[in-house]
Amino acid sequence: MIIKNNISLKNFTTIRIGGNSKKIYFPESIEDISNLKKILLSPKTLIIGKGSNIAFSDNGYKSDIISLSKYNKTGISVIDDKYISITASVSCARLAKFCHKQSIAGFEFLHGIPGTIGGALAMNAGAFKQSIWNYVDSVNIVNKEGSIKNISHKKIKTSYRNVDKNNILLFLDVLLVINKNKVFDKNLLMEYSRHRSMTQPIKQWSSGCIFKNPSKDIPASSLIDSLEIKKRKMGGIYISKKHCNYFINDGSGSCEDLVQLIKYVSELIKKKYNISVTREICIY
Repeated sequence: MIIKNNISLKNFTTIRIGGNSKKIYFPESIEDISNLKKILLSPKTLIIGKGSNIAFSDNGYKSDIISLSKYNKTGISVIDDKYISITASVSCARLAKFCHKQSIAGFEFLHGIPGTIGGALAMNAGAFKQSIWNYVDSVNIVNKEGSIKNISHKKIKTSYRNVDKNNILLFLDVLLVINKNKVFDKNLLMEYSRHRSMTQPIKQWSSGCIFKNPSKDIPASSLIDSLEIKKRKMGGIYISKKHCNYFINDGSGSCEDLVQLIKYVSELIKKKYNISVTREICIY
């Protein structure tokens, strides 16, 4: 297990903002996870993956962090042509590419999601009207007593960008169902990739979407776009012209800049539409 002290948290988020850490643990095996039980059980301990949906305070994070970025990264396999077994540290993009090479349909939507499978499970990530929990059979988790358990999808409540993690500390791995009724289309992965590159700022420093959609029929981006916002930038954080639900760090942005821009946009939406938008990004 690797342990690092007092290092910049900018390197652990895709939006590249934040102060310094206290201590970051990088478990590489289930034994490492078990050895971290005491730290895992602390309510102040933060568990992260690739950091695609989080931002850290400019003052840093003063408690322990556990990063799963190095945990069992080789763990992906097909079981009996019915399931895909995959560890939480594997990226969503890697799973999509793996399935594409195996001519397995249904997981192409994950290709452009910048986080890990663990992060996707934690927030029920999705795209193109699909979500990862639609394919989950069961998960191995560490519960809030520090024990490793296997839980059926049927026992976990999920909804749009939300998962009931009442007794879940972290996801270790997942068994995904292969839908045999889906016809494999060798061009679909490229079509999704092309669509993302045309509509999203994929090569800039961002956290992904800032706000959840208020409903299936009301995209947050359409609300922001209709505001005709004059002040599109706070410090070094600005609203993307390509996709206005993405806020971009120009390299000089701070967490305070991000917080102020989020507050500014959400207040304008509330004033114009009487809709309270919910953050998708987590700020610590």
